[in-house]
Amino acid sequence: MNRSISKTNFLDFLFCSKNLWLKLNKPELLEQFTLSDYEQHLVEEGNEVESFARNLFPGGIEVKSYGDEACQETTRLMATGVPSIFQATFIVDGFQVRSDVLTHTETGGWNLYEIKGTSAIHESGGDRNHIDDLAFQASVLRRAGVRVEKCYVVHLNNEYVRSGELVVEELFTTEDVTEKVTARMSAVEDQMEVAREYLAKDTEPTGGCECIYKGRSGHCTTFRYSNPQIPEYSVHDLSRIGLSKKKLQTMVEGKMFDLADVSEDIELSDTQKNQILVHHRGKPIIDTDAIRAELEGLAFPLYFLDYETFSPAIPLFNGYRPFDKIPFQFSLHILHDADSEPEHVEYLHMEQTDPSEAVVKMLMEYILPEGTIVAWNKSFEMDVHKKLAARLPEYRPFLERTIAMFYDLKDIFHKQYYVHPEFRGSVSIKKVLPALVPSLQYKELGIHGGAQASDAWWTMLSAAPMERDMIANDLKTYCKLDTYAMYAIWKYLQGII
Repeated sequence: MNRSISKTNFLDFLFCSKNLWLKLNKPELLEQFTLSDYEQHLVEEGNEVESFARNLFPGGIEVKSYGDEACQETTRLMATGVPSIFQATFIVDGFQVRSDVLTHTETGGWNLYEIKGTSAIHESGGDRNHIDDLAFQASVLRRAGVRVEKCYVVHLNNEYVRSGELVVEELFTTEDVTEKVTARMSAVEDQMEVAREYLAKDTEPTGGCECIYKGRSGHCTTFRYSNPQIPEYSVHDLSRIGLSKKKLQTMVEGKMFDLADVSEDIELSDTQKNQILVHHRGKPIIDTDAIRAELEGLAFPLYFLDYETFSPAIPLFNGYRPFDKIPFQFSLHILHDADSEPEHVEYLHMEQTDPSEAVVKMLMEYILPEGTIVAWNKSFEMDVHKKLAARLPEYRPFLERTIAMFYDLKDIFHKQYYVHPEFRGSVSIKKVLPALVPSLQYKELGIHGGAQASDAWWTMLSAAPMERDMIANDLKTYCKLDTYAMYAIWKYLQGII
């Protein structure tokens, strides 16, 4: 392979070496590497964060060209004594980097800055390790004859609360990580040599990939291609198995891939045992007494509540920190008694302004002091209310009262009172609903996930009228199903007890 190894490719290599080789050498698999809408949003958000952070380096000049031309432009700028260079580019020994910021020091050296759209430094996880990221860059710069004096990570300050215009110096925190980068340099350079040798292979590496030792959520995009012996539903789908590395390693090395193959001497949690049991039996585990006790503890009216939120890295409105949730939409199904049909109320914010007060005012009209607010993963909705109370102290009594009214319908499934084979170890409403109420489906909707809804709202605000109306309708349909789904699951559970 003649192409040089970029920083991104190197970090991808640390995550899964074979996946990267396939990405670079098998174009027929290219569709598996397409970014999702959410992943594309993270890229765009990272670019936005970097754009803001550049204001910390006045007088900086960006290298806008690429390849050899960018290297030449970088060399020319360094020679002029410019204080800061953005996207300084170096290609040497088969490696290349485009550094976020390079600043000239008084002693004639250079300081290296990496800008991250996170609120802390990440020091673990191959493709998300900020220290390895900087060590790779520092190594390439050293090979290019650049004297790097200090290495820094610039990240968002999660204590910053916007009040008026953004104060960039307070929005970001700059941390000196030179010692950590120096300590990692030798190991990273060894990994760079391994990567260069591995990626230079003309023939596809044999065997599977290392992701076989990770839970399903940690698998690379080409896992199925590299590990065809693994069933579509396997031990990698066992609940929280990704947190039990030794346990999964034992099963993989013993070729226990199918749930039916798991040996009885493997120590499993009760949740994992139940998952395997219902898979073998093909029918659910149902503890009707426990379910009855849970549901009888709920007081009418029942308020089935769900929020959709947008969590930008850069605070958009006063009172928000980086990544604080903006509650732009809610759906509320109100059930006054067990024999009635639910009443539906909804809100969708259509302007690029803070929706907080409008949301609270509408909820105050419908949520009375008595009753139970039913959510799925109630900590999310409760956190929205806690943040609303902090931003809107005049509404704090109402919001604190509602926090005390929450009940988590997910608990029935999390506590293993109802375990269905089709849940496949998950208690997500996207898994529970089709198993219990198959007539209701998310997959047919224009929007079928929270991350997609978040991106859609932000897109809607600047869309042309026809597209705006279409997105608004999709958002309302999706959020309405979330709360109706909770009602439908509650009604199903009422039926079995």
